[in-house]
Amino acid sequence: MEDMDSEFFKRYHRAVVKSNARDVEKLKSRIGSEWANEFRAKTGSKLQGEEFNRALEDYLGKELRFCNDVKVRGEGEDLSIEVAGCHICHGNEVLKSEGEPALCPIVPTGLFSISRVSDRKASLEGVRKNGVVGECEICYKLN
Repeated sequence: MEDMDSEFFKRYHRAVVKSNARDVEKLKSRIGSEWANEFRAKTGSKLQGEEFNRALEDYLGKELRFCNDVKVRGEGEDLSIEVAGCHICHGNEVLKSEGEPALCPIVPTGLFSISRVSDRKASLEGVRKNGVVGECEICYKLN
């Protein structure tokens, strides 16, 4: 992270999740909804296809800056967000080691953004992890 100490962010994320442990799923959705609304306000219009993918990638990577690298790829009815160097994951690893729930707001951010900006429905197909903390591929099916 450029502007924030990663140890601070990891501890902050842990504290926020632990202090909201009973409402983690609601909190995750609320954060995702808020970020999707910010993304919609930034784009100002309905976007489709590659234009949507580039705009979401720009928002996630340059606005939220939650990771070192992010790629949004779409082909047909499939859309994926490929993440590398995620800063959220390190806090989630601490939470998991303590038996606490993890919180990744990027998954609902993608779902809500697809709905609100591209005007399509989507469902989560899964999150693929390759074993490296901070790397994953979030996969959606567009309806």
